[in-house]
Amino acid sequence: MLRTRMRFCVAMAVPMIMATEGFMLSSPTNWSVRRHHGVRAMSGMAGGGSESKRALCILAEGFEELEAVAPIDILRRANIEVTVASLSQDRLVKGRNGISVMADVDLDAALSTSSYDAIIVPGGPPAVPSIGTLKKDKRVLELLQQQMSAGRVVSAICAAPSVLHEAGVLEGKKYTAHFSVESVVPKLDKSSAVVVDGNLITSQGAGTGTQFGLALVEKLKEQATADEIAASICWKG
Repeated sequence: MLRTRMRFCVAMAVPMIMATEGFMLSSPTNWSVRRHHGVRAMSGMAGGGSESKRALCILAEGFEELEAVAPIDILRRANIEVTVASLSQDRLVKGRNGISVMADVDLDAALSTSSYDAIIVPGGPPAVPSIGTLKKDKRVLELLQQQMSAGRVVSAICAAPSVLHEAGVLEGKKYTAHFSVESVVPKLDKSSAVVVDGNLITSQGAGTGTQFGLALVEKLKEQATADEIAASICWKG
């Protein structure tokens, strides 16, 4: 009876901590996250190899949670180091649906280290042109421009390609985005959920977040790694 009560208390405490403190995405070795993934995740990630890849995901208040967490999760399964950076100095970032995520660092700290192989910009209100939180931040625009010039991966999903448009990195490229920003980001390729053109990867919305993440893995690692992860999560796309 005592053991049952203890288990009940722990089960109740975990969601309460998540609700008040936010999900901590700063460590792929977090027990509660890896326990869900079974033996494969507990023993490490897919797609090993000596070449280490690094990605930066930028979160601003009101970000679309699925569009951030899905690619972060998929990339970490591929053993890609993902740094989650808050646009502001407050590392606890609340998404549009009330889910808070604890970032690893703020953006200034993230930019003080070496370069990243990929930049990921989720959508949501901060990326919506009429709000413009991301496109008004000079650090974000300069980072995207430098990343594109260096030939490293630039990626965005949903409304976030409008931020790429503001940075001028869509010129001469094929891309897609959420239909709601078509007036700002013209010539959308609506035929694919994810469009890859060289080092540019764009996607349409929250429902395409997993496919977006898999496309990033294929670009940063290889097709076989993306296929292995897709099979392990029963991806049917």
